[in-house]
Amino acid sequence: MRADHQVRVLADAHDAWQVLLGDIGRAKVSILIEMYMLVDDAAGQIFVAALGQAVARGVDVRMTIDAVGSLDVAGNLPEQLDDVGVKWRLFHPVTAQTPWKHWLQRNHRKLMVFDEQVAHIGGRNVGEKYYAMTPGEPVWLDLGARVEGPCVAPMAAVLRAHWRKMPRVQTPPPSVAGPTLVTHAFNLGGSRKAYANRRMLEAVRSAKHSIHLVQAYFLPNWALQRALVSAARRGVDVRVIVPDLRTSDVPIVALGSEHGVGRLLKRGVRVFALTRGVMHAKFMVIDGNWWTIGSANMDPLSRLRNLEANIVGIGEAEAGDVELYFEHIATMAEELSWAKWQQRPLLRRMGGAILWRLRGLA
Repeated sequence: MRADHQVRVLADAHDAWQVLLGDIGRAKVSILIEMYMLVDDAAGQIFVAALGQAVARGVDVRMTIDAVGSLDVAGNLPEQLDDVGVKWRLFHPVTAQTPWKHWLQRNHRKLMVFDEQVAHIGGRNVGEKYYAMTPGEPVWLDLGARVEGPCVAPMAAVLRAHWRKMPRVQTPPPSVAGPTLVTHAFNLGGSRKAYANRRMLEAVRSAKHSIHLVQAYFLPNWALQRALVSAARRGVDVRVIVPDLRTSDVPIVALGSEHGVGRLLKRGVRVFALTRGVMHAKFMVIDGNWWTIGSANMDPLSRLRNLEANIVGIGEAEAGDVELYFEHIATMAEELSWAKWQQRPLLRRMGGAILWRLRGLA
């Protein structure tokens, strides 16, 4: 953890869009991007045009997009990236020559670093489903953050090292001043390098008062399930919000998740299902002080294979902003009960049980 940060939690999708375009417009030296999905729609076109204007000002713009995540949505944007001078590449294209172990490892990060001083990190890809072009426009529920401070340089170092395929750069020593502490927590592919998920597990285990968790794809391993149950048993207010089958963009994951939350419900964890909107957010706030925002899901792909990017912070102001967004999403969710969970239709229960067990094949 390092102090002396400025963190702005970006809950409103239109505000996030304006802030993002503003930082692209202010960049002077470099823009580094790792993105799971770049969509060829109005938002994608504006985004690429803004990057092109940065290149024209002499900014070095480098972007890595996931080959699978952007397979069907990038459209003509790759050619436009070439035309405007953006240096870009695909992460792990799936071809006959691609090693099999790379087929399922995806770059699921949503991270942009400007001049190695400002970072945008969270769950939003670039597209109209994630950013609102006009105020109040309906988009998916998601969360991001704008960060300035000492943790941004190590983020940039990771992206540069990844671009160049160089060894990981050591992070600088912590700063000592300021009320908000922030660090980055990246998943680098593999269970021993799933630092974002490990930080979340450690925080759950140490929670004293509250754990408020939002997860678009909630397929937790046994360690996290035990930690959540243990927290509930020692009196911690544990609340988990997951998508309903009708509000998930990947219903089969929601069906498997629905089966998995039964163990939590039976043991005192409060679980809510989102019934309005589409939720893509992944964040957590603990004890009104510790918080994390990013792209890492609580599922096997994020933990064992994908590249992910989260920030972790300690600070009441930013935790309060995250808590407010949690409460906003909670107004659109319905609390589940153990009795109601047991009353699900037989085929739904069977399908959920099968999908829950298949999660281990990721």
